[in-house]
Amino acid sequence: MDYTDFSKNVLIWYSLNKRDLPWRYKKNEKKDPYKIWISEVMLQQTTVQTVVPYYKKFIKKWPNIKKLASTNINEVLDFWSGLGYYRRARNLHLTSKIVSEQFDGVFPLKRDEIIKLPGIGEYTASAIRAITKNEKDTVVDANIERVIARIFYLKKPIKEIKKEIKKNAEKLTPELNNGDYIQALMDIGSLICTPKDPLCNICPIKKFCNTKKKNAVNKIPKKIKKINKPIREGIVFWIKNTNNQVLLKRREDNGLLAGMLEFPSYNWSKHRINENDKKILSIKNAKKLKKKVTHEFSHFKLILTIYEKNKFNKSNLDGMWVNISEIKNLGLPTLMKKVYQKVIEK
Repeated sequence: MDYTDFSKNVLIWYSLNKRDLPWRYKKNEKKDPYKIWISEVMLQQTTVQTVVPYYKKFIKKWPNIKKLASTNINEVLDFWSGLGYYRRARNLHLTSKIVSEQFDGVFPLKRDEIIKLPGIGEYTASAIRAITKNEKDTVVDANIERVIARIFYLKKPIKEIKKEIKKNAEKLTPELNNGDYIQALMDIGSLICTPKDPLCNICPIKKFCNTKKKNAVNKIPKKIKKINKPIREGIVFWIKNTNNQVLLKRREDNGLLAGMLEFPSYNWSKHRINENDKKILSIKNAKKLKKKVTHEFSHFKLILTIYEKNKFNKSNLDGMWVNISEIKNLGLPTLMKKVYQKVIEK
């Protein structure tokens, strides 16, 4: 394969067809590694369509790393509501503090410095360096993995051949314009070289594709049969006072939904219950609602039973009381938004 010809085709296509995304820059425009870092973290395991509005609001709220470092972590977590994988938000905040203190607010681009920052692995470090400085770092995300697997007709499941994919991707990485090149491959993977029924007729690199030549585009990459997730069940309380307010609490700073606001719940995670909560988290004098909440985490499926409680000793309660009309404006995790919806629909 003529590797130079391959990257040339990719870049020509990109110049004419690239997606208009808020974290992308025009030719010769100075690139801000802070903004590129934010976009790369948000895009981890989250679709572009979901990320775009969050990214715009995030950059408006925290336009630079020092602004982000000076804010409270709870504010960042609440903002992150709906994006999921909340450890990303924690790592963003922690990294912003490190960069502010150790690098005077200037995001580092040396590999040995950037790779040490919380939440930044090989992929994210390479993407930031390539996009910001056109460094010849090989970047392989899920879309690019699929493109490479098809170009080289790699017949095993992607999980089993990640090193082989990376080696083949390195052969194609250009000396120049690597930032545009990797973003182009991401776009080709997302828009054209899709998991099912790829649009080979308009693909700019179809002449290089060994899988296309073998008429096997829906067989490569090889699929792995999905394993059913285990099911957990738990209880969540809608505790309402006479002022039409509902009790919310913050979860512990570790584990699932760490530091996020929730309606008091238990039995579904390692989240510990303190003595005060034991007095109120009881189904005695509580009304069981017929509707249940289902939610999927990465490694299990959760079913929550909702109990409504109006009788309690207020002196036993700790947390924050919020007017029901204000709940929809809070940064609740998706799971708790589902609880809210189920209750108000009853």
